[in-house]
Amino acid sequence: MKMTQSPMKSVTELRATLEGFAARCAALQIKQGSDPQHLLKQFTDLKRASDAGNYRRFATADRQLHQTIIELADVPGLKSSWLAAFEAQNTFRIKTLEQCWPDLAVLFESHRPLVDAIASGYPEEAEEEAMAHLDAVWFRLADATDDQSLPRDPLSRACAFLAFHFHEPIRLPELAQEIACCSPGHLARLFHDKLGLSFSDYLIELRMQKAAQLLQRSDKPIQEIARRLGYADPSRFTIHFRRRFGQPPREFRACFTRIMN
Repeated sequence: MKMTQSPMKSVTELRATLEGFAARCAALQIKQGSDPQHLLKQFTDLKRASDAGNYRRFATADRQLHQTIIELADVPGLKSSWLAAFEAQNTFRIKTLEQCWPDLAVLFESHRPLVDAIASGYPEEAEEEAMAHLDAVWFRLADATDDQSLPRDPLSRACAFLAFHFHEPIRLPELAQEIACCSPGHLARLFHDKLGLSFSDYLIELRMQKAAQLLQRSDKPIQEIARRLGYADPSRFTIHFRRRFGQPPREFRACFTRIMN
């Protein structure tokens, strides 16, 4: 049966498109010399609201942070379009925040890659992080409200979740029970039969693809990239990367730089 896209999914995609474009433009502005301090201040305000566990204050700070990105982009007409999309998604407010994020620190941390990419002046990464952030928000909201746009089958639900949570310490039993709504054994068989990979190998592949993008699009230290992808041990990250691409991360970046120059 064909699944229709819900109004919430549609408006989230609209907002993600607008914010992705805004994040790219904001990163370009900073790359060209604009001051990121106001953005960083808003991020600090968001952290304070998170630390206080104050949902109303967090909702206000969240709006201000995203609006700051729109304003930093400095594109005529963008702010009015974004405000319309934001207000249309207004169910993502106090009650929904409490329902979807019992721990506000999780939602706060989901903003960090976006803010880091913009403040560092990485346009492509900023655009990608903005859209990934909104995807993650929609998934939680859809799961909590039983949105019909959310995939119904266990493997699709698991993959949709992993697409923007691959950097977190995820275990198959929790993924199966809390996200895919099936037994761990059944989900493991689905990964193997449908994708030809074990759950662990699929998760590593997601991380390696993201690692390749970060190495190509930014000059972040290898250790920081490893940490961003969920590796506490950078040497383990290097082992996985070499196994996937045939060379260590540093050489991969150097080769890409030579090709681009």
